Formats: sequence, C-alpha cells, structure tokens
Amino acid sequence: MTTPGARLADKISEKVGGQVFAKGRNFTKLPDLVAEIFGKFDGLIFICAAGIAVRMIAPHIVSKLSDPAVLVLDERGQNVISLLSGHVGRANELAIEIAKAIEANPVITTATDVEGQLSVDAVASKLGLLPEPKEAIKAINAAILRGEEVFVTAGDVRLNLIPQNLIAGVGCRRGTSSLKIFEALQRACAMIHQPIERVKLLASVDVKRDEVGLVSLAEVMGLEIRFFTAADLQKKIDEYNLAESRFVKRTVSVGNVCEAAALCCVEGARFALPKTSFKGVTVALLWER
Repeated sequence: MTTPGARLADKISEKVGGQVFAKGRNFTKLPDLVAEIFGKFDGLIFICAAGIAVRMIAPHIVSKLSDPAVLVLDERGQNVISLLSGHVGRANELAIEIAKAIEANPVITTATDVEGQLSVDAVASKLGLLPEPKEAIKAINAAILRGEEVFVTAGDVRLNLIPQNLIAGVGCRRGTSSLKIFEALQRACAMIHQPIERVKLLASVDVKRDEVGLVSLAEVMGLEIRFFTAADLQKKIDEYNLAESRFVKRTVSVGNVCEAAALCCVEGARFALPKTSFKGVTVALLWER
C-alpha cells in the first residue's frame, strides 16, 4: 500500500470503523493475509488496483450467500467500488456509507440497483434473513427487473427466507444492573435494525460468572450464557487481530471481552455489530450461521 493509500485506510477506519492492514505494518505478503482473513470479516476493503483485488480474492470465493463484502478504492479515494457480495454481504451499502464519509463516488453495478429496484436478497439481508436457494434469488430478481409482480405466498419459484440468530458478547463493569445491560443489548440490536428477540446466546469472560446483573438478565430472557477463560479469549484476539483495551486487560486479564467471547461461541460467524460501548457495557453481535 502506498503512503496516500495508508492515509486513506486510516481515514476510513476513523470514520467508519474497521482494522487497517498495511504492508510492512502488520503483514508482508498480501495473498497470505487475504487467505487468512477472507472468511473472518464481514467486509474487506482493498486500496489498490481492482485487478489486484480480483486476483487476491479469486481462490477464496464460495457463494454470494456466504462471501464477505469486498470493496476497492483507488489511493486518492475518488471511487468506492462494490466488487463482491453487493446484496447479501451488503457491499453496496458499505460502498455508499464510505463514499459519504470520504466524499467519494460510489460505484454500484448490480442490475437491480442500477435500475432503481429493490432486490429480494438485499431486502432479506436488511431483515436479518438468509435467502436460499441461490437460483431462486436470480429468478425473482430477474422477474423484478422485467417489471413483473412478485408475490410472497405464490408462484413457481420458492425462496426460503431463514431467520438468523444473534450471539451477543457482553462486557460490563462490576455491579452493573441487569436493566443497564438489557438496555445496552436492546440499543445494540436497534443499531442493526433487529429485535432483541433475535439474540439466542450470551457470552462473556469467566470472571463474570458471578456478575449478578449479567446472570439474572440471562435468566429473565431465558437465554443460555457461556463463559470463557482469558486464555480462550486471547486466542480469538490474536486470531482476529482484535483491538484491546489496557484498562480492560488490567481488570480481567484480557483486553477484549465482548468480541472475543462471541467469537468463541461458533465457527464461521461474522460480526453484525463490532464492539460498541454503552456507558459501562460493551456489546458485540455476531450472526450465527
């Protein structure tokens, strides 16, 4: 990454969020980095030529239903290209969000978006639903583009919309009430436009086993809660290069609780909401896939 590119990456991270990987800063070979992180993050943003990005991701592409969003920017930040997983992966939305943040031009090429139409997979993604099978998505979107009416309950093509559960990683200060934790969890779900009922599992660090507010909240909501050791969380922190808090590390021996605890619960999950702070409570949400 060039110096202007590195500055742009830092700017995007500051305004939109996300981790920055820069050659020489925290990796040496781009193909190795992409192979390591492709399935671990909701979105990958390349600041380079589009051809380089295509060659890097090509060996790892599986399906539009599971691949992360992939975006490409030029080093001057003039254009933000939605390259992969525009609808289910929400690359189109992310491209528009970044373009607004850095005053760039979003480049969207999916047919429904170009024609100003809603696609069934984009709508499903916003509602936290996984659309299957892939062939039905194509057929329905093609019908929309032809101007045909699409009905929810009838037709020759059947599309299944499968609700996705959420895993909530939670960190909190000692003595935090169950009400404050509930309010933080509710606000976190609202940020991704999902009802709190989508949360099916709570997770935290094992020193919180006797945290009355957290434990009682799980009981009231009827949710399972899992606790993990600092060593377990540290493995996820290292694997995902998660940001750590010095204060939290001094307190519970590990610098990231909510994100790492959620990641300990399931393999192959991706963040719906990264670590977010709510006055003494931190929440991270994962889609359970």
